[in-house]
Amino acid sequence: MSDSSYHRFLRVLRDSFLESRPVVQFVFALRFLVGALCAVRLSSGEISFAAFTGMCAWVCAVMSAYVLNGAMDVTEDRANGSRRPIASGRLPVRSALTVVRVLAGLSLLVGVLSGLWWLAIAFAVLGCAYSVPPVAAKRNSATAGLVVIAMGLTTYLAGAVSTGGRLTAAGFLFCLVMSLWMGFVGAITKDLSDVHGDAVSGRRTLAVVKGERFARFFAGAAAVALGGGAMAAAVLLQPVLLGGTVPLAAGAVWLAVRCLRPAADRRGPYRAFMVTQYAANIGMLAGLLLL
Repeated sequence: MSDSSYHRFLRVLRDSFLESRPVVQFVFALRFLVGALCAVRLSSGEISFAAFTGMCAWVCAVMSAYVLNGAMDVTEDRANGSRRPIASGRLPVRSALTVVRVLAGLSLLVGVLSGLWWLAIAFAVLGCAYSVPPVAAKRNSATAGLVVIAMGLTTYLAGAVSTGGRLTAAGFLFCLVMSLWMGFVGAITKDLSDVHGDAVSGRRTLAVVKGERFARFFAGAAAVALGGGAMAAAVLLQPVLLGGTVPLAAGAVWLAVRCLRPAADRRGPYRAFMVTQYAANIGMLAGLLLL
């Protein structure tokens, strides 16, 4: 391999990683770890080599799904002024799709070693359903939310399965709430800053169809309902969940306040969503470790 080919290869790898949105990749890794630790601390799971290979398989699966999404979103991303590698032209779509295939193959191959191959396939199908026609669930907030919820639950489940354990009722409750947080809050707030490009590309998101004001109200109300409901359930039923549900409830109030701000603050609600899910998952990990 010549120096120019080597440097081009490294650029493709770097740009693919950036296209996969490292901040999102890390929170998926947190979800996997929460699922694994729930199985270890609340069930009969144990951390082993299979858990490590499972994590590697999942990183490849999630990166593949997000690079694919970037390759399928070129029109709207450019209309929205995105600076990500594919939209900006730094990473050619053809190269990105090659990376998608390689990562998907690796996730399946490594998934066989950890017993997660069937979940890796399920996640790949969900990733395609979200981004690729004729399904392209991303084009409608309702279908996008359902697919995102399924991707969240699949990730938590993969973490549990990788340890040989299972999600107990308490563990499943937290994982379900955080997956609903992704679908009812994240999928809506993400679109608030992309209304123009989504309308240009023909997407029927909640912000496009009902208006940004309604979408903000919906996201804020859903956040408060999920955060308050989850903390109440933890207090009444499973105190072990307080490590994750207290940050979730506090973040839900913060997000609702951000949703009430002027429309110029279009990224604020999504930032609040991201910070809150980080805090909730990390809090849950801490609570499980101290159990």
